[in-house]
Amino acid sequence: MLLQSVKVDQPLGYFAAGTTKRTSAILDMSGYDGVLFIAGLGTIIEAGTIDVFVEQNTANTTVGMARLAGQAVHTVTAANALLTSSAIAVDVYRPQERYVQCNITPATQNAVILGITALRYKGRVHPDANADLLRQTVLVAPAEA
Repeated sequence: MLLQSVKVDQPLGYFAAGTTKRTSAILDMSGYDGVLFIAGLGTIIEAGTIDVFVEQNTANTTVGMARLAGQAVHTVTAANALLTSSAIAVDVYRPQERYVQCNITPATQNAVILGITALRYKGRVHPDANADLLRQTVLVAPAEA
């Protein structure tokens, strides 16, 4: 049951079509081995680019955040532009610094940002009860309704 072993956050919400860089809230990685960021996208335009990247810092502040190596900008293809929804995922396992944030920058063409979800995993202690979710449901071998 994944919901009981990961910490679920939505550090960035919805933004209408545009080309402005958006930055998530900062997450404290103390007690976790990794975090999977999933950037949801709505309408995207061919030939645009989408840069989803993670930064880290030793302090809980945006000042001094540094981009992690190994992340690439995605160029939107004609096939991508036909999708009504899509996502880009970045999994950071064992960041070298305690605090992380995720950024998304659509450029050249507009993109609708549906939000960023973060799953902090492999905690040395079980995460809190995900109390900041509006609702959580765990179904174990459920029958049909």
